[in-house]
Amino acid sequence: MQAHWAEFGRNFYARYDYEGLETEKADLVFERIVSQFDVFTGEAEGNKAEIFKYTDPVDGSVSDNQGWMFRYADGSRFIFRKSGTGSSGATIRIYLEKYSKEDLHRLVADALKEVSDKALAVSDIHNLTGRTEPTVIT
Repeated sequence: MQAHWAEFGRNFYARYDYEGLETEKADLVFERIVSQFDVFTGEAEGNKAEIFKYTDPVDGSVSDNQGWMFRYADGSRFIFRKSGTGSSGATIRIYLEKYSKEDLHRLVADALKEVSDKALAVSDIHNLTGRTEPTVIT
């Protein structure tokens, strides 16, 4: 792994799951997220925010509303997805990603701190849901 990172760089990744949220509170989080699209894109050149869709490469079918994505010019990004597939309430998943050719041995949480802090600020998830931390971090 060390040799691979030295040659190609490293992709840091984490996912925060907030499970069993009240649907109304989850909806408030997504209203907040959408309200931050223009704010985020205006903060720095190259920032982009969008609701993305997936196009299947085999059959060409399109699945809309697959996530709310915020991407920095360097490719780092955070994505929000809402799921109602849990046993009760809604689940919000936050995906955090960053690529680096430097600091290859950092802890994932340290490498993603800036991305994570921004995702939590954009969503205001802790304030809007009353949760102080994710249910699961992977």
